[in-house]
Amino acid sequence: MDKKSRINFIIRTILFFSCIIIFIDDSNNIYKILDYNIIFNIKVYHVFWAYLVNDILKVIIPSKSKNTYNGKLFLKHYKKRDNYNKDKVIFETFEKNKRAFNIALAWIGLNSILFYIYFRLHLDKSWIIMLFLFYFWSDMVCVNVWCPFQKLFMKNKCCNTCRIYNWDHIMYVTPFILIPNFWTYSLIALSVISLIQWEYLLKKHPERFSSISNLNLNCYNCQNECRFNKKKIKQTSKNITRYNNEQENSFDNRFF
Repeated sequence: MDKKSRINFIIRTILFFSCIIIFIDDSNNIYKILDYNIIFNIKVYHVFWAYLVNDILKVIIPSKSKNTYNGKLFLKHYKKRDNYNKDKVIFETFEKNKRAFNIALAWIGLNSILFYIYFRLHLDKSWIIMLFLFYFWSDMVCVNVWCPFQKLFMKNKCCNTCRIYNWDHIMYVTPFILIPNFWTYSLIALSVISLIQWEYLLKKHPERFSSISNLNLNCYNCQNECRFNKKKIKQTSKNITRYNNEQENSFDNRFF
């Protein structure tokens, strides 16, 4: 993905593995860090909450949307392909919806098992915070390294065409269901709004979500610095170099 995403990946990696070390040493230290008073009674968890709220609002408010992968629901990111096959778009959307439904079931099943373990073993809420941090870190792993949802379920070519891209917020705040307070439930509420908005506009405008109808989702028009685009550019460079070498050899054979 782009430079900003790679920076986020590095920051979240440092955050997650630092918290693992702290958690192993003493799980209560997680609470102490979150409750640390920075200044004027503004605590660490307040800052983290504000960051997450802003992160969610960026995909909800059209004027804040700058990228096609999480903003393709908006008209500003739609570039219509002339004479596209509407039946193909409808069929593709139907197939993607089935795969997305399977992911939803898998996610509910996974977290149901983890929640059961949490209650069965009488774990404290520091374990829930660590689960959230794992999901939060995994979100950037999916974008920058490897995505199990893409490979095992959706089979989409890249993030730009991902059917469930804006499910990320509702997925990584899922553990907060077990920590009921204003700060956690406000994040869940915003994530639900983001999810509903995404699903409603997909239902209303499926053409915006398909590379069949939206030219901005094709690799040719893609402006994202994703790992797939880098492979494409690298392969294109190799082809150009090979072609130039062949032309030079051909010239040498003719005249020398």
